[in-house]
Amino acid sequence: MNQKLSEQVAQLADSLTKAKFATILTGAGISVSSGIPDMEMMDDVFGLFAESTLESRPEVFYQAFHRNFIDPIFAHGPNITHRTIAELERNLFIHGVVTTNVDYLHELAGSHNVAAIWSSLNVNHCLNCGRIYEISVLKNVVPHCPVCGGLISPDPVYRHIATLPDQVRQADEWMDSSDLTIVVGSNGYYSHTSTRQIININPKANAFDHEAKLVIRASAEDTFTELAHQLELKVE
Repeated sequence: MNQKLSEQVAQLADSLTKAKFATILTGAGISVSSGIPDMEMMDDVFGLFAESTLESRPEVFYQAFHRNFIDPIFAHGPNITHRTIAELERNLFIHGVVTTNVDYLHELAGSHNVAAIWSSLNVNHCLNCGRIYEISVLKNVVPHCPVCGGLISPDPVYRHIATLPDQVRQADEWMDSSDLTIVVGSNGYYSHTSTRQIININPKANAFDHEAKLVIRASAEDTFTELAHQLELKVE
């Protein structure tokens, strides 16, 4: 651990300790170490992730979907960042997490207060009868409804990756109350943050840099590993 990062994480830990209503905003960058590529890493697969492709070529759709999302989720699960964030919530350092990620890894790590504004892969619709199934149904190569046999569509695809008004409302309420927002791996698809204090954690420059009180140019994994150490969190 280099000295600069250790000192910056000490500032982060101090800010968390003093905050009355801390929030975390996460984007695709935090899930890369769980094997899920961010948008820059994907090979133009988003054209495949449409309901028209799902209905006309379900095998092609799910082959790409398994490769980019489902297989990494079940093979790797939440990483150290997801697990540390869950511990921060459990120990009352943070109030809630706002995420543009659909991978459901925050919840799998143990976070309860999550506003997933683009929905998540834990909500999956039968296109025939409308029944909804949890993420485990996606383990099937091409998932079908066990009741009627209809094709299953993940909610972010079913909704065409539209934002969910109730989740956005919750996210906005948390951010309006937040006296500290820690931004991790986000490129700004949701940019409503605390008006009082922002800490931005990202190896690359982004839109949050200019308003952040502290910018940590390091990976989420290195930063949260050190944060867990400094706050003496028991992260399994």
